[in-house]
Amino acid sequence: MNGVLFKIAFRNLREHKTKTLIIGILIALGIAILVVGNSFMDTVQAGIEENYVENYTGDIFVASSKLEDVSLIMSNELFESKPKVIPTYPEVKDYIESLPEVETTTGQINGVASAKWGELGEGFMLLFGVESESYQDMFPDGVNITDGEFLSAGEEGVVLSTQVAEMFNSSAGEDIKPGDKIVLTMMNQTTGAKIREVTVRGIHDYGEASFDLSFICFIDEGNLRTLNGLVLNTAEALMLSAEEESSLGSLEEDDLFGADGGDSLFGDDLISEAELVEDDTLSTEEDWLDILGDTSGRAYVNETDPDAWNYMLIKLTDNSNADRVLKDLNTYFEDNEIDAKAYEWIKGAGMSAKMADSMSIVFNVLLFIIAIVAVIVIMNTLVISVSERYGEIGTMRAIGAKKNFIRQMISIETLMITIIFGLVGVILGVIILLVMGAIGIEATNQFLQILLGGDVFRPAISGSAIILSMIMISIVGVISSLYPVAVALKISPLEAMNKNG
Repeated sequence: MNGVLFKIAFRNLREHKTKTLIIGILIALGIAILVVGNSFMDTVQAGIEENYVENYTGDIFVASSKLEDVSLIMSNELFESKPKVIPTYPEVKDYIESLPEVETTTGQINGVASAKWGELGEGFMLLFGVESESYQDMFPDGVNITDGEFLSAGEEGVVLSTQVAEMFNSSAGEDIKPGDKIVLTMMNQTTGAKIREVTVRGIHDYGEASFDLSFICFIDEGNLRTLNGLVLNTAEALMLSAEEESSLGSLEEDDLFGADGGDSLFGDDLISEAELVEDDTLSTEEDWLDILGDTSGRAYVNETDPDAWNYMLIKLTDNSNADRVLKDLNTYFEDNEIDAKAYEWIKGAGMSAKMADSMSIVFNVLLFIIAIVAVIVIMNTLVISVSERYGEIGTMRAIGAKKNFIRQMISIETLMITIIFGLVGVILGVIILLVMGAIGIEATNQFLQILLGGDVFRPAISGSAIILSMIMISIVGVISSLYPVAVALKISPLEAMNKNG
């Protein structure tokens, strides 16, 4: 029976060449568009994922669960609140590194600072505070040093991006170099404004990376903790003991400095009769600092927290385990009541990665719309074809053909068109991709460079795109045949023979 059905279906398609070609061309073009489009998006996404995972984010990262904007590159919370750190970092680190799926980890602190170089040089930068050894171990190819060198283990300093270095060069009228000193200024909610002078150790270039990475500069974690106010003892140091409060009594501001002509606690002579005294004994920096007396309290207040990290980046031995490790980590945090959360890499990636992800969604929506249009066009063409074959179908019914026979016949016709012209579309799509890959697609503006990850884009053939396209067009073919089949099954032998007569 199946052989007879295929022979009849093939004969019908051959006898209605025009309509067969119309439907076939639509299917072939649809498949070609799907293959090229999905391969295009798969290449973009795969390239961006590999680039970010291998150079900036790792496979998974951990942050405080109280952090609302978890961007690893530039979180909005850098401008709004005190940076939130991962609690019990050493404990979390030990647990994560004990997992067999984990290859390596590193910590990261984020910050944003304004900078001065000399009298005129000015710049703005996004800061990554890193421990140099573990960071370079995780991302050996992530930092391209063009001048100077990266931070050495335990070394203080900053590595500027080429974009930030050009800002200094432009404003100062001369080139900044490794060995020069810049002054960084940051505001934080814990210790207020902080200023640090740091030495430029090198200049790096992310090359064709996205715009949001071009202002990233690397700094030692100690200086960034200070600038961010990630200190150990601020609250404790600023609190007075009961004995200290008692010794102060109930003095008001007027009692301390005097008011309305009254006597101050310090006396008028102390304030009004100051005179400049030259003292030859103050010859060294230590002599001048001795005037300040005991500064141990200041050092105590400014002691940074060595376990304060905003993020922990995690590289896996096999990224196919990412979903399982992600689930295990979040279960661990929940079971141990740790205010931390693990995220997939895309959550912390920058603008270009998220843009590509959004573009993929938009593209899939467009493909869905195209599929609906294709269903309508193919369905209408098949209905016309069926209406022109009333006599043929009616005769088949009159000589004993069952409804199921008619249904299978039209369905096989549709599937034959779909498969044959679908393969033609796949071949056409592959040829287009090979040509595009050979000549490359030039990114003529910054938007395209961000999206495509460089100046020239060469899409690769995606096997999953071909399979997905064939499945999709097969579904389109089946859906398209439903209504024509229903029309055909309504044809009675008597009605068909009357129309044929």
